Amino acid sequence: MFAGKFRQLLLCCVVSAMSTSGAMASVFSVDWMQLQPTPFNSAPPFNGTYNLPGIGNVQMAYTAHGDFTESRLAVPALQNGSLSYAGDTYQWGPQEVLARTNFAFSGVTNSAWFVTFTFPNTIPAGDLVLGVTGLGRRNPTNPGETFVDTTTLLTVAQNGTHFGDWTGAQNYGPTLFTPAAGSFTMINSLTGNGGADPWWNTGLALVRIDDAVSSLTVRIDQTSGDGMGLNIGRIVPEPGTLGLLLTGGLCTLVRRRR
Repeated sequence: MFAGKFRQLLLCCVVSAMSTSGAMASVFSVDWMQLQPTPFNSAPPFNGTYNLPGIGNVQMAYTAHGDFTESRLAVPALQNGSLSYAGDTYQWGPQEVLARTNFAFSGVTNSAWFVTFTFPNTIPAGDLVLGVTGLGRRNPTNPGETFVDTTTLLTVAQNGTHFGDWTGAQNYGPTLFTPAAGSFTMINSLTGNGGADPWWNTGLALVRIDDAVSSLTVRIDQTSGDGMGLNIGRIVPEPGTLGLLLTGGLCTLVRRRR
């Protein structure tokens, strides 16, 4: 009996060691919130409720602004993507965003708006991902223009981890992610003359929310002429990864029972 328990403990410890050492990478899916029943290319209501798989009904409320147009948008290049971070893979299928374009060109550089996602209960740290795409910049390029070089700035008052950008092989600029204590910001990292890709757009940046949250508020200071989009998703372990995580938990139990 003792030999059998010893073999079980040894097997569990080998699996656990392989997992923690990074020898066996984990695979996760990102399930994005779908803005149904709003049709694609139509404006979602400024206050609506949508289903996020595994979490339930999420209230999305964003501020109205006379200089903006908005729509439910699915960019073909950003579908069916994947990113690798710290040896793990994060992949997704259908993906969409709340997209907004700032049409204020007459002397206005940046206009601020907010979007808040309110959840039916507290979401554990690390279960949510924020997806952001299309962060742009505006440079003075014509004689007589007096506005300054501006970039669209996104700010979140939560801790986050940037997994990277998915571009779908498009000519997008990289996202500059800047973490701070309890917050992070995101802008397009390119410098130089704007007004065309890649300065106008970043790819799809994925940021894991590293705090437990019952709501998530995003502030966007959006430059004139720029269109950008965002959405939230839930991180879900793939079946093989879930089995490995459960095995690691059993190993812990065996060690404790000894």
